[in-house]
Amino acid sequence: MGDQEIKAALDRHWAASDAGDDDAEDEIYHDNVVLEYPQSGERIRGRLAIRTTRGLLPNKHFTIRRVIGSGGSLDDRVRHQL
Repeated sequence: MGDQEIKAALDRHWAASDAGDDDAEDEIYHDNVVLEYPQSGERIRGRLAIRTTRGLLPNKHFTIRRVIGSGGSLDDRVRHQL
């Protein structure tokens, strides 16, 4: 998957999140995905676990900040951040 495809998938994901469309939001993840939050050390395994965890959050809206110049391709940065 190239940078443009990854960006398009992320754009669809965040648009679905803003619209409250959980099904469309989940489409970005494979069933066996591992979602890591480096700042807290949390690791969530599996699409269903991510959706369940997301449903427990008091506020589903996030602010996305893109870090430029962190090295590697967009694909590498997304793989490590998601």
